[in-house]
Amino acid sequence: MGKMGVRIVLLALVAGCSVHASIAQEGSLARVNYPEDLREDLLIIQQTIEQAHPDPFRYRTRTQIDSLFSGIASSFTIPLTADGFIAATVPVFKAIGDANTVLAPPVGVQTAYDHVVPLLPIQVAVIGNRLYLDAELKGFRSLPSGCELVQINGVPAAQVLGQLRNSLVADGADTTLIDRRVEQDFPVFYRRFIGPSDRFKIAYRTADGTTGEREVIAMTKDEMRQTYVPKGYALEPWRLEEMPGLNTAWLTLATMDPKELELRKVHPERFLKGVLEALRKSRATTLVVDVRGADGPDLGMAEQVFSLIALKPFRVVRSMSIRCGEVPDSFRYAEPAPDFFASVGATYLPGSNGRRELRPSDQRLLPVLPLAGAFQGKVYVIANGSTTGAAAAFVMLANRSHRARTVGEEVGSNAASFSGGRILTVTLPKTGCILRVPLIRYVPDGVPDGPSDQGERPASAVGRLPQDVAQGRDTIREALLQLIGEMQ
Repeated sequence: MGKMGVRIVLLALVAGCSVHASIAQEGSLARVNYPEDLREDLLIIQQTIEQAHPDPFRYRTRTQIDSLFSGIASSFTIPLTADGFIAATVPVFKAIGDANTVLAPPVGVQTAYDHVVPLLPIQVAVIGNRLYLDAELKGFRSLPSGCELVQINGVPAAQVLGQLRNSLVADGADTTLIDRRVEQDFPVFYRRFIGPSDRFKIAYRTADGTTGEREVIAMTKDEMRQTYVPKGYALEPWRLEEMPGLNTAWLTLATMDPKELELRKVHPERFLKGVLEALRKSRATTLVVDVRGADGPDLGMAEQVFSLIALKPFRVVRSMSIRCGEVPDSFRYAEPAPDFFASVGATYLPGSNGRRELRPSDQRLLPVLPLAGAFQGKVYVIANGSTTGAAAAFVMLANRSHRARTVGEEVGSNAASFSGGRILTVTLPKTGCILRVPLIRYVPDGVPDGPSDQGERPASAVGRLPQDVAQGRDTIREALLQLIGEMQ
């Protein structure tokens, strides 16, 4: 066989393997689990949450949570797919009220959504109870920029949004995190919670009241990646922009995840010292810290960032606690975390009232000093509903210490206490669904101004407007810079 013949055979084999992989991935979506298997996995979920979650009965009593689990178990009378199983368990996760306690699809199903499943190729903005077109994830435009989506395949957009909101979990009664999550992965959430389709008839309304309808063809995420080119440039996750005319600097911190920063070659301590030096040289009198969309599991990152602007010693949290510190029954299905459980006795006090508190002498509860030469000027902090974890803790500290004026939306982590830190990841043996349960409960220092079951509220509440979406503008940034200029 000649070289050309060998090449053709190899290409055929590769294509055959790709087709086989696609079929296998799509098969993961259709695979069903029998009622007895569903009940077995549900019991593992219940045991894991009761044994490992640091605050499972905050909003509902144990009796109420147990009753929800029993009702769900009784409802399993026919086989369900993994997504069907997840949908059935949503009520109990909403009752627990922890956005970091998640039941995710099996790896095969997630892979299928990420590569081979046809999806609605649009990105949306959620404003109030309406959906707006934020971007079309393909190489050409079918719909007017920034138009309101009125119906999708004959279903009112408000009904679509309501179903998605009912299918996702927030911290307590938080009102913004779910909407920001809808925006982050609308194509997959639509497919999972509304239903599949190869074509989508979208009725729309423009800002001037013009109405119309367009048909949009479904695309896989791989196809979207090949055809869609995002506007602008890929920016560094941490960056400082100086504005000499305003004596102002804009510090963007798009993440507070140490692993992501390491991957992007950002050294936090070195970077923050560089920021201080730049502020000193430019003689800036105002600093804006933008943490919209930022997250991170390690609250030590919140300490590092706040020390940049702190005027006196501070602490991020006043207490930390875990459930009981014993290895849960489901640990045999979990990713290993022996170091966490082995250190419990030395780190946490003996249990009382169903939890173990971090020892008061622990370094994480002691006051932190500001950086040498910390910024002394005026500070604004901008956050939104997808500001969570370490970034949310930073916002809470900035707000409660009155060191900065906070602007934007309530953050996505609960203002009174939230769970995070080390995550216990359990792969359920029957359905293959992946349960993630945080092991640490944090109580932020200070007292929240708003309701204890919602996120920290900003001093100045400002959200996106429909015209912002249509024009592709960041009017929060524009308005804040205008205000800073007027005050000088």
